[in-house]
Amino acid sequence: MKNAILLTLLLATASVRAATVNLSGGLLTIDYSGTALLGLSTPNHFTLPDTNTLTAAQMQNLATPGNILAETGLPFVVNTGVIGSPAGRFIQSTTMTYDPANLTGTVTGQAGFAGVTRWNYIFGGGFLLGDYTLEYSGSRAVAPNSGWYLENHYGGIEIPTWDLANVTAVINGDNFSLSGDMLISPEFALGFGLTAGEDRGNFSFASVPEPSVALLGLSGLALALHRRRQPGVR
Repeated sequence: MKNAILLTLLLATASVRAATVNLSGGLLTIDYSGTALLGLSTPNHFTLPDTNTLTAAQMQNLATPGNILAETGLPFVVNTGVIGSPAGRFIQSTTMTYDPANLTGTVTGQAGFAGVTRWNYIFGGGFLLGDYTLEYSGSRAVAPNSGWYLENHYGGIEIPTWDLANVTAVINGDNFSLSGDMLISPEFALGFGLTAGEDRGNFSFASVPEPSVALLGLSGLALALHRRRQPGVR
């Protein structure tokens, strides 16, 4: 009888998973393209741990080499836990929550990323983008834009930089992934004399959300059921 009750509870727990999950990890990968047409050259990409320890002055110094001397396959890792910000930096924390059953209808907050890319600028000095956040706004979902966008926070210039367009979204349990094109946003275009909507790269993102409390309870019940089945275990 006890085993039957535990099995009933086990099945009930399995069917009542928490709807909302918290984003607790993930990886954004970016391939920039056509940056030479924007007057940029000699890309340097800063990754962990440097990207979350270097000051803005150090990153802006062209003598400071990045970890990756390229502008394709660039990793941006989701920030987790308590995030510090060295001088002149505005590194963002992760606050995103969502229901996998209705991703764009329920997503709130942001995914903060570790990663900054510096180019040599045709007019002198460096041009830096990064300390990104991934966010969603239904008001930006005008085809081909998906409503997802990357906002730059480097240097305290908080501006939607890339509208993510022609996006393929895949839901796998509590996980989701996105991939598509990066178009110059109207805000980025206005601030830097660019052309809005130009395709300047592509991206892919895969999330790693926290295990739900319900699933943790499921594991506990499974252990209890296993113990009850062993002779002499109370």
